[in-house]
Amino acid sequence: MSSHKYSTLQEWLLVATKKLPTAVSQTVTQELTNHFLDAVEEYEADGLSQPEAEARALAELGAAEAVGRRLKDVHLGQPHYKTAAFASLLILALMMGIPALVYRLFAEEPRVVQMSQVALGVLLAGLTVYVLNTLRRLLLWRFDLAGVDKPLKVAIGSYLLWLTADTLSLLVYNAPLYVGSLRPLGTAVSPFDTLLIAAAWMGQVGIGVTGLILARSLWQAQADLHGIGKLLAGCLVVMALPIGLAGFAENLGMETAVFIFSLLATLGHISIWPTMTLLFARSTFRPPHEPPLPLAQ
Repeated sequence: MSSHKYSTLQEWLLVATKKLPTAVSQTVTQELTNHFLDAVEEYEADGLSQPEAEARALAELGAAEAVGRRLKDVHLGQPHYKTAAFASLLILALMMGIPALVYRLFAEEPRVVQMSQVALGVLLAGLTVYVLNTLRRLLLWRFDLAGVDKPLKVAIGSYLLWLTADTLSLLVYNAPLYVGSLRPLGTAVSPFDTLLIAAAWMGQVGIGVTGLILARSLWQAQADLHGIGKLLAGCLVVMALPIGLAGFAENLGMETAVFIFSLLATLGHISIWPTMTLLFARSTFRPPHEPPLPLAQ
């Protein structure tokens, strides 16, 4: 929606400053108002009537939605990009190193191993949700990829569903995290177990489907995503698609396919988190392609 659809500066500001922190909103509103009034005075001095001068000054501010996205990127997104870059690497380190270390240190204490895996699952869930939500904001606010909003929300929900089912399987059956629910439905030992397997499958399929949707959006994005878009899209396909297919292969008794899918998903995990780190790092040190108005920095 362009700025000419707003008849007053107040209407424009309501859209441009929506969801900004109160202090930031007040500062930006004051600065933009001053900028607008100065422009109106200049146009009136050039001979325009007051309505014409106000319309011209309002048009100069640009599309309220676009300005709002850029302001959110600067004031709400930018403070989190560096943290998300570190969190992405931490996720990879935790997934690759902690389980082996715990098992090596406490191999003869299964209860300790079990509880450490539960704690690891909770920690990974928190970090992953934070990183994915920060990625969603980055793609929305800086690159205007509105198509990624719902798929990323579904991906987060699917991941949490899968992880919850696996964590319950771990607590009930002492099954390995990310493996315990990857079983054919026919092997379920109770209705509760059937529910766990089905929930995990739903989560895996959700990750697979949304991963492909996100990969397509990133691959076709006109913005270059600081040169990371296509690389991230490839990593998503390598990670998400095998996750989505693994449950089906397991249920069909295709052990070789399960092994291949699991290997590909592992490779995807190994590659996607450093790629996310690179994207967040570049987003931290590179300004948006279209910075906010100079007075709103």
